Amino acid sequence: MKKLFASICAVLLVSACSSNQGFETYGDETTGGWKEGVNIADLETTAMTKAFSNETNDVVYFALNSSSLDATAKADLRAQAEWLKKNPKALIVVEGRCDERGTREYNLALGDRRANMAASYLIANGVESNRIRTISYGKDKPVVLGSDEESWAKNRSATTVAY
Repeated sequence: MKKLFASICAVLLVSACSSNQGFETYGDETTGGWKEGVNIADLETTAMTKAFSNETNDVVYFALNSSSLDATAKADLRAQAEWLKKNPKALIVVEGRCDERGTREYNLALGDRRANMAASYLIANGVESNRIRTISYGKDKPVVLGSDEESWAKNRSATTVAY
């Protein structure tokens, strides 16, 4: 029974390591940050992505038409910063989102302000700026579909994704 358990653990360990593209794929050993030319649209989920998502609250929320961080968002971002400092090879993308109301242009700009506000807070809490990229999806890639206040509130966000 112990041999079976050990074999299963070994297989799981090898498969987890083989899916860890993270820094080896996207990172620059010289700068410790992102490699030049990495396209955010081409990024794939890695073991680091899953670990970060499981061990932190990777989403912060915003009020309507706002990019200001409330106390809860600041606490979540401080916890993200601590995790990132303990995992110095993790690279992140902060994704800004908005609800479906407003024009596409307005929401892209607001999503950009949200992503940059979260990134700036992470930097202020000790995360190196060269490890961070931001992107705004505006209202184009909602987390939750729906045209009600609950759905809109969940889409007014900045999500931190680790690689």
